[in-house]
Amino acid sequence: MADQTGPILLVVGGDTKRLQWLTHHMTSHWPDADVTTVPAGESATLSQFLDSREPDAVILQADFADEARANAVLNHMMKMLRAKPSLYCILLAENGDELSAVRAMRNGAKDYLPLARITRDTLLTAITEACAKRRAAASAANAVIAPGGDGPSIQVPGYSILKEIATSNFSSVFLARSERQRRNVVLKVMNRGTSSRELDDAERFQREYEIISSIAHRSIAEIYDFGTLPQHLYLAMEYFPCGDLRDRLRNPLSTEESLYYLRAIAEALRVIHVFGILHRDLKPANVMLRDDNSPVLIDFGLARRSMDEAGTTGAGQVLGSPYYISPEQAQGQRVDARTDLYSLGVMFYEMLTGQKPYSGRSAMAIMAQQSSSPVPTLPPAVAAQQVLLDRLMAKQLHSRYASADELLADLGPLVAAVA
Repeated sequence: MADQTGPILLVVGGDTKRLQWLTHHMTSHWPDADVTTVPAGESATLSQFLDSREPDAVILQADFADEARANAVLNHMMKMLRAKPSLYCILLAENGDELSAVRAMRNGAKDYLPLARITRDTLLTAITEACAKRRAAASAANAVIAPGGDGPSIQVPGYSILKEIATSNFSSVFLARSERQRRNVVLKVMNRGTSSRELDDAERFQREYEIISSIAHRSIAEIYDFGTLPQHLYLAMEYFPCGDLRDRLRNPLSTEESLYYLRAIAEALRVIHVFGILHRDLKPANVMLRDDNSPVLIDFGLARRSMDEAGTTGAGQVLGSPYYISPEQAQGQRVDARTDLYSLGVMFYEMLTGQKPYSGRSAMAIMAQQSSSPVPTLPPAVAAQQVLLDRLMAKQLHSRYASADELLADLGPLVAAVA
């Protein structure tokens, strides 16, 4: 907040009477409030305001009965947030529903208030919360990630960090409590920097948010929040107390269980491939498990939104885990849906045998085997799955399953046979 008693508030909308109603309630509660109203569509006035100051809250009106106008408001909000990511936007929705709320939050709104149920108290409560979080953000402006030690020193407004899950030189992953969601979440936080490596990491971080938030499906982890602070970026996503498939693989799986996971992960891949997305880093650690044992894909930092844009990895640049990387990835060649299916084949071998198919003293040695060594032979107890494995892990793209749909068509009879 500014060095004054009242908050700085910006109200954007197309209904003059409602703008007056909002202003009245704000100024009657905060006599010293600085309230600026801007009619919807006046981009120049809005830009001038944001260039001169940063409000404690931006209140926008959107009528979802008019799809074009509602989209215009959401797009305008996204533009403002791109220019000033720390803005706290509250959307006042008319004729909205649950889908409207999801759209608003995914486009960056921090709060969503249906106008049909809004009261003076709910409005003022939402604005008070926005102001409190702005103060918290200001106090955390100089916070940095400090892995290790007695505990995390980082602060992210709206979240209470419970424990550190993982850390690296550039980022940390925490179990945190969301004040707004009132639930535990996974909070991924990345340091901001100016080196080429840090800029690349920031781009992947932003891409992960954009990709996951564009898909609403039970097989894809849910994103709750994304934000930017002076020293870091943060991403809040669904927490899975049951752990990941890597943990599950520490105990032997039956053939039936292996086929179940294979089919369920293939169905998840079908979902992202329909959206034109390649995961490119499929491995057991990136498959979380729900309470009902159903798998969920996470970590889309290496993913690409469009298969046509995926292209080649780049000369001399290989991304992904050596144990699960496809031959074409290892060689920096063009990738497509079959790349994810190869990685799934490696996981299937590990599920059936408890071992990785290839090993070596270095990442290069393992990747060389991915490219040139024959598909490993399954032990007699699970030899019936060899035909399936051969097509999943075929070295040549044309010999591999062409799509998740093609794999699922073959899995139907196999799953029924062991059921």
